[in-house]
Amino acid sequence: MLDTLRMLIADSLPTVPDLDPPIHPGDIRVAACALLLEIAHADKRLSRDERVVIQRSLVTYFGVDERGALELMAEAERQLAAQTDDASFTRQVIAEYDEDQRHVLSDLIWDVATAGGWLGEHEAFLATRLERWLGVRRGPRPDVDLTE
Repeated sequence: MLDTLRMLIADSLPTVPDLDPPIHPGDIRVAACALLLEIAHADKRLSRDERVVIQRSLVTYFGVDERGALELMAEAERQLAAQTDDASFTRQVIAEYDEDQRHVLSDLIWDVATAGGWLGEHEAFLATRLERWLGVRRGPRPDVDLTE
């Protein structure tokens, strides 16, 4: 089902060499990826396990291939570094994602938080705070596309 949705979305967007659909700075996927990176950086470093979970999540839910996932992460890292408002990514996600999409994102945040096989106190606090800001509660992950 996700592959069909991705094909429909890709067919409706202009073709961009090597990356379809294109990633731009205001892209909702950048904001969502920034939240995933924010939880990964909660302990001041991005571990290999966290990177793998984020890349796999981007490929599975964000409509990009491996190269697109790396580009999406790079853009999100740039925006995180330039960020002046702690809640700007969260506000964008709330404005552009419906409840099911926010629920999936919340689950992905927890996947990143527990990527190393354990959950640190600071990561748990941040994941819980982001979940509350997104207005969702943990539960079964629906089959939802996060590309739009």
